[in-house]
Amino acid sequence: MPDPKKYLMDYRPESYWDCSQEGFTNIKGEMRRRALSGALAGGQLHLLPGSLLSDELSHEERFKMAAMHPSLMGGEFLPAYLAGELEIARVSLQSVTYDVISVRAQKLDDGRISYRVVDEYESPFRCKPETSEKPLTMSELISLIDSVEGHSAGFGDACGLTDFYRDYNYDFGKSLQHLNALVHFVRVYSMYYPELESWYEAEAREWYSKRHEELKAESSLD
Repeated sequence: MPDPKKYLMDYRPESYWDCSQEGFTNIKGEMRRRALSGALAGGQLHLLPGSLLSDELSHEERFKMAAMHPSLMGGEFLPAYLAGELEIARVSLQSVTYDVISVRAQKLDDGRISYRVVDEYESPFRCKPETSEKPLTMSELISLIDSVEGHSAGFGDACGLTDFYRDYNYDFGKSLQHLNALVHFVRVYSMYYPELESWYEAEAREWYSKRHEELKAESSLD
């Protein structure tokens, strides 16, 4: 686990709603999000076509994107948002179709916040906590991401949205070349938690170091 002392683990957004991120946080497409991020950083948002900024594409637009390249499908087939629901974090996988897992928060009528995790394959994910009175701290969000259960494929009682996917793919071919590719296979980020991506990059490096040592030990036995 990364060193918590290097991060603001108690950081808590004041709200997931009524803030500057809200206008863009529900864009489903992974590649559209990346184009938006680059445009914002370069002050060129006005150059993007309006259709790229919509939360979701029409059925026809999605399949046009898919016909251009499979990676453009990533995130576009996520489930529809519920009323008052926002994406607070995203896990993107560097697969052929850039699969996406979306961590979402919904404002309930009683003022509480409800959480759910969804992907493009209708996996029956379960997460903790299911609700909270306030937005989660960074530490609480990490705990939620790392405790997710209900994957559609894989290791039975395995949980979490990061090492699960690295290990699942690594088991298909344990080699240094495969290991080098998988260290960047999972990306976690959030428009609400600025340090979340850095935390999981550190976790990926730790995963790599552990698997690399195991690989060296196995090679020495041959």
